[in-house]
Amino acid sequence: MGRCSFKIINMTEKEIKISIIIRTYNSVKVVGEAINSVLVQDVIYFPYEILIVDDGSVDGTIDFLEKNYKDKIRIVRQKHSGHVVATNKGISESRGKYVILLDSDDVLKHGALVEMVKSFDNDETIDFVYCDYFEEMGKNKKIVSLEKNIFLSLGCGIIFKKELFEELGLFDKNLIFAEYDFLIKLINSKKKGKHISIPLYVYRRSAGSITSNQKVVDEGIMQLKDKYGEIAERIRKY
Repeated sequence: MGRCSFKIINMTEKEIKISIIIRTYNSVKVVGEAINSVLVQDVIYFPYEILIVDDGSVDGTIDFLEKNYKDKIRIVRQKHSGHVVATNKGISESRGKYVILLDSDDVLKHGALVEMVKSFDNDETIDFVYCDYFEEMGKNKKIVSLEKNIFLSLGCGIIFKKELFEELGLFDKNLIFAEYDFLIKLINSKKKGKHISIPLYVYRRSAGSITSNQKVVDEGIMQLKDKYGEIAERIRKY
């Protein structure tokens, strides 16, 4: 994917096309790389904002953000309530026509946003755009393709029309895998998605993540099976 010469327009513009929502919690060691992966998207030709939702960090994350990125981001703070509540806060506070979630330890590949947003520009009937992604765990790295199963996706790395949340509601804070719950709602509501068969997002899976706890994973999938039945069988098995 080559570079192009579109004018860079930053988040100071009045009309914001996309909000990049980054949830942080004690993320001082990693969040800078996530933010930088957005800032180096130098093919962005539309107004955007980077919205940080801090979930009560106590490790100096806020000081780090204000010192290094004060004029490049917007920070929303909340008491520690979990990533789902932080997600909903970010969506509610966002100003863009579209929103994309980014975890504080993950990164976007160069050109990811323009590649995905142009799908909306080319077809106004599209409701969300999702892409393949790289998964990294330690020294192991692989590409995860969503061509045959959208439910191998993550809550991050998907661009949604913000109006979808007004129609279908925000993420359910009572569910472990609230992102899959929302995705099932999209499918059941016949919303139109566009798949990009290029890995544009890097998911860094750590040993301490929720998805590394098999008991929690099984409980999360069972919640969705109880709610939706067989469709939950398609959800990624971590």
